[in-house]
Amino acid sequence: MVKQQYFVLFLLLSLVGIVSYSQYNLLPTNAIFELLVLVSLLFIGKRMQPSAWALFSLSLGYLLVTLALAKLRAVHPVDYFIAYKTFFYLCILSFFSSKVLFGHAFVRKAWYALLGLFFFKYIVWTVLGAEGRPGLFTENNFEIMFLLLMGCAVWSIRNHLTLYEWMALGGVTFLSGSRSGVICFLAMFVLLYIKEMNWKTILQLGLVGGVGAGVAAIFISRLAGGGIEQIDRVVFFQGFLLGIADWGWWEYLLGSQTLTALPPEVCDRLTFYQSLFSAKDPSICYSVILHTYITRTIFDHGFIGLFFIFFALNYLLKLSHVVTKARLAVLAILFLNGASVSSINSVYAVVGVMVILTTFYPHRYGFEKARLHFKRKAVIDSQ
Repeated sequence: MVKQQYFVLFLLLSLVGIVSYSQYNLLPTNAIFELLVLVSLLFIGKRMQPSAWALFSLSLGYLLVTLALAKLRAVHPVDYFIAYKTFFYLCILSFFSSKVLFGHAFVRKAWYALLGLFFFKYIVWTVLGAEGRPGLFTENNFEIMFLLLMGCAVWSIRNHLTLYEWMALGGVTFLSGSRSGVICFLAMFVLLYIKEMNWKTILQLGLVGGVGAGVAAIFISRLAGGGIEQIDRVVFFQGFLLGIADWGWWEYLLGSQTLTALPPEVCDRLTFYQSLFSAKDPSICYSVILHTYITRTIFDHGFIGLFFIFFALNYLLKLSHVVTKARLAVLAILFLNGASVSSINSVYAVVGVMVILTTFYPHRYGFEKARLHFKRKAVIDSQ
């Protein structure tokens, strides 16, 4: 049932996106992806892998404590949810860990369809000279991350991607014009394509060098004639530095108090992003206005919070028997995307991770067979 939902939704959203060039998609894709997560949770949320309970409990406990503190400080619920959304997602992902929803045949078909539709839309968008950067579902910083995560799932099934798949994926990424997308692709390529150091590695490193040159070209082109201080992410980082200027060592570890507003001078400089200001008071801005997930997380949750999030993701992936190289690629994609935009705070990242967690990889067969055997034995012994 869940498998059909995913396929129908991916196909429907992609086909609608194919015919839309005045905007990314005619449908509310963000809301639909969020709904997909919740509906999927209803189907598998009855039981949780015992090993995931500790992570779930820590995340839920943190949410309850911070929610109580936010209520005492009269923080608007929307502001709170945006800042702590990752921990809601970690609670949800805990239910998906070690579950099997998708066979490898389904994941491969979905991958081929998505890769082809992305490539087609991005090519047509570029040829037509449509305004802005191309997108099939939404802003391509997010959907490229989703596509790369789908690629990690397929790589985990076959232990490789074909040259044509790498070329198509690279083509889509470069056509996107997304700096974070290209850097994430480069990291994925290095981690998954280059297997060992031999004479072939020289050619592989040459390909990496070409990708690196592409990264530099996109980075320079996005300067739009200005200096580095005019890059939006640099401006956001300067705001972050102002926000932590008077921090003590404990704040670096644990972050600011629950929903601490950024200094007024930071908000004044970022008035262009008025839609990201507080839902309660439009003169106040919180860490969400910094855009980059890494700085937002450090500001709100400290380095311990940042470490916990990526430790938790790796732990859940490990429970689902995702191999080490694929786990590293997933974490690298999420971290590097988080250096620019929302990383795991985005529903597109969550859906991608859900697919990776719940795909029935060939090497999972032995683990699942053994688990079923012990489960049946326990039932027999209890009778």
